[in-house]
Amino acid sequence: MSPVSDLFPENTITLAPYAILILTAIFSVLWYLFKRQPQPPLPPGPRGLPLVGNLPFLDPNLHTYFTKLAQEHGPIFKLNLGSKLTIVVNSPSLAREILKDQD
Repeated sequence: MSPVSDLFPENTITLAPYAILILTAIFSVLWYLFKRQPQPPLPPGPRGLPLVGNLPFLDPNLHTYFTKLAQEHGPIFKLNLGSKLTIVVNSPSLAREILKDQD
């Protein structure tokens, strides 16, 4: 056996495609994490499921559900309804202030 064959056994060649695949996956995840757009500061809110957001957790009586969430997260909070980000304002005085400033 030559010294080169000692450095590269037969198993190395069969593992090469898997190593390339794993490295590609790692670099793709790292690129996604570091290159995605910075998000604006958002109010707190419950975490949703990946595709449907908070839709499965909605109560038929939305006003009571929003009141419960306002007690947990404050008078303004975010919800993901499917793929749409929704900001809920649960205080009449705060809603009046927002609408007055955003004319």
